[in-house]
Amino acid sequence: MQQIFQNVIINRQEINSIEFEKESVEISLSPGGEETFEILITNYGSPTHIHFSVSEELKGQITFLRDNPYVLQKEYVSAVARIPPEGRILTKGQIYITAGYGSRKKGFQVQLGKVESKPQEHSKDEVYTGDEDEELSSQNPQVILPVKRVSRPKSGSGKGSGGFSSFIRKSFTGGFPAPAGRKTHRNVSGNEKLPLSMAFGGFLLLTGLFFLYFILPASLQFKVSFVQSLMFSIFFVTFMTYILLKIAEEG
Repeated sequence: MQQIFQNVIINRQEINSIEFEKESVEISLSPGGEETFEILITNYGSPTHIHFSVSEELKGQITFLRDNPYVLQKEYVSAVARIPPEGRILTKGQIYITAGYGSRKKGFQVQLGKVESKPQEHSKDEVYTGDEDEELSSQNPQVILPVKRVSRPKSGSGKGSGGFSSFIRKSFTGGFPAPAGRKTHRNVSGNEKLPLSMAFGGFLLLTGLFFLYFILPASLQFKVSFVQSLMFSIFFVTFMTYILLKIAEEG
């Protein structure tokens, strides 16, 4: 004997009355599955015919082997529930019982299939944290300040000796700007200061020796050979050229 899903009681309260032991029935099936179940009909009155039918939602999914049984006292009616492979996972409908040759009709709820498990919800703390992060990001957007371009004074004839002295002071303090044509400014590193300082030092030393040679009296004058004069000229021209190139870059 198959499992009894429902017990239907007729003619107990009055003639053609219909009662159900359960208000609803669940038949757990997956798509492509099939199951047979039984409904027990208990008759407290005279023998009679009853009729089984289903709502539109369950048509084609629940089939009764006897849809119009004759009930004396107790009768078992077998039925088959099936879900097509491409059918819905869960279907809700009703099974109807008709008694008294159509004078009385009543149904009970049927849930065919399996209830889908709900996706795991985030905890309130996680949701609150996400909302708080979005709120902070919206309140504190990244601020990009405009960059002001510093205009350089135009070079002219009024620069004079003041401009040259300013250049000499910058050469020892590392205050040279980047060469023209570059879009970014950078400070002069220690490696760039050293050649410039050496050039100025050598230039001043050679200039001092040159003037010292003519200023000293004849008894204190030192002799200079041809090789020394040649080296003096080479170093003097080299230092002077390097310094002039730096002046040209600043201009």
